[in-house]
Amino acid sequence: MKLIALTLIAVSLAAGAVSAADFGNGHEKPDAPARSAAAAQTVTVDAGAVYSAKELRSAGLKSFDKVTVTDLSAPKASRTFER
Repeated sequence: MKLIALTLIAVSLAAGAVSAADFGNGHEKPDAPARSAAAAQTVTVDAGAVYSAKELRSAGLKSFDKVTVTDLSAPKASRTFER
């Protein structure tokens, strides 16, 4: 009987030590490294060219108000900034 009691105590101590171990450093999928990027080019366009009527209303803008946006288009001869 003492042997069973001692075995249960040993197992419970071992289980407690395992559950307290730090598993935070061995993620299978760690977070991606942080990368910063600067806007390559910004342009000023009419708000109506890039926002819908609902978005204009919620932002308190008129369609002819000028807004600054980031130019993400690929290099090509003619660029348009409309939907």
